[in-house]
Amino acid sequence: MSTDNAMAYDVGPRDAEGWKLHDDGTRVHRYTCTIHDGQDCDGHCGPLPAAATAEETPAPDVTIVSVGRLHDQGESEWGDVLQRATIALDLRAHFRDPHVRADLRQLTAHDQVVRDTVMGTPGVREVLAATALQVQGFLAGPTAAPLTVVTQCAGGRHRAATTAMALRAVVAGDVEEAAAYGLADAAEQFVGRDLVVDLVHRDLDKGVVER
Repeated sequence: MSTDNAMAYDVGPRDAEGWKLHDDGTRVHRYTCTIHDGQDCDGHCGPLPAAATAEETPAPDVTIVSVGRLHDQGESEWGDVLQRATIALDLRAHFRDPHVRADLRQLTAHDQVVRDTVMGTPGVREVLAATALQVQGFLAGPTAAPLTVVTQCAGGRHRAATTAMALRAVVAGDVEEAAAYGLADAAEQFVGRDLVVDLVHRDLDKGVVER
């Protein structure tokens, strides 16, 4: 998806609570990202509803958090997120770290080439599609409880952040955005569910860890 297309897709009517609306007024989805406010984003994170307050913002049904395990000792609101995770996806051992490529080392999942590299790794899309099925299973349980999904890599700048973005698109039922990650079919299963999905990048904007 091009930058122009991604931003155009996010333009449209919203209701007072920040939900994106279809032309007929039905709700599409609502999601936020702790990194962007919609001003300098190419669309992969989703917009932050304008003037939302804690009272106006519904609690998320699903929170997706990307982390870099090399930053585990840092103090933050999400420092203990792995202890609270419903689903924890560890990408370190099985999927090659883009950090090893000198041309990608200083880049992050904000960059298209990084997202393309991560999503082009054999097996990544299948793992994310399976994770989406896990989310569906938990949501189908008899107890209504919010889910926390954690994606993990070493530095938190490439694999974890990219897969978190992809999962956000899928679980939000954003088929067009999910298609940019090759996961349109997985997103179709969430269309019409109107889930509130929060995306948090704990370590994406931290400096490169030399290793």
